[in-house]
Amino acid sequence: MTERESHSYCVADLQLKRPEWVRTWRSVHLGWLVVFVALTAALAATIVTPVLLFGTRTAETFLFMSWLVLVVLIPLTAAVVLSGIGSARLSSFVRPVNVAGVGQGVAVPGRGSVLYRSGTLALALLAGVSYFQWRGDEPVGPARHQLRILVMSHVGAPIFLLFFALSVLIVNRTRISLHPDGIVQEIYRRRAWKVFRDITVVPWNKIIDLQPHGHSNPAMSHPHWYPTVRVVYRGEGVEPDQVLVLMACEKKVEPNALFAVLHWCRDNPWARAQLGHDNARELLRPPSLLERIRADRAASTAVERNAVR
Repeated sequence: MTERESHSYCVADLQLKRPEWVRTWRSVHLGWLVVFVALTAALAATIVTPVLLFGTRTAETFLFMSWLVLVVLIPLTAAVVLSGIGSARLSSFVRPVNVAGVGQGVAVPGRGSVLYRSGTLALALLAGVSYFQWRGDEPVGPARHQLRILVMSHVGAPIFLLFFALSVLIVNRTRISLHPDGIVQEIYRRRAWKVFRDITVVPWNKIIDLQPHGHSNPAMSHPHWYPTVRVVYRGEGVEPDQVLVLMACEKKVEPNALFAVLHWCRDNPWARAQLGHDNARELLRPPSLLERIRADRAASTAVERNAVR
């Protein structure tokens, strides 16, 4: 198992007894953090430069800026997720939830598809607006300009609108929540008007082991970018042991913080009751970004020393 660097932290306005944050996976990826800073600077330059160059704020200027901003925002969004800076603060979507038959707990939602839907709709609308704005322009040079407008309006915008419609009609979503009685996972599937739900409840006292893993993605050379937790628990009656896989990489919480809370609640029955409090979300709050970077550097240094020996 990866070497862990423990860091204790607290919030002054809360009286929760909290678990120690434990470094199980790399928390901050410095390379992607540099990319994030560079893309943020590029986004600021993209917004400011056209205004300084063109001077007047015409519809043509705003449309040109919109395309530039959208082109920069796509890789910037990926950099936020891959760098780990997205979990620098606790998401407001991590909040108390009531599940029928289980009671109150704290929801740990996935990243969802709202961002994907918003981006697809923005591309479709921008392509349509560009068509209506540019179709009256005088053709300069060959008919390549008119061809670009034709392709954008009759092919690009409908395709993006189709993707947006499919993302609304076809939904696959996995939600988990932590309760005093155990872990609840709800798999939600929607196919147009048909909705399917599958709910799994894993009591804390039936959990045998919590195994940290890196999601094996053959397209990526670094499996630790996709932390997952295998929850091994006893089956009912004569059933064999079951496994519940939690995709920590897809949740709106820092993966190490989630793993620390899971371990803490499994090993300490007295701690589970705090998951039913209104401020239970604070149990999942990670340390500061600088503290997480120090923990990564300390772990890397220890690995290098062991390799030399």
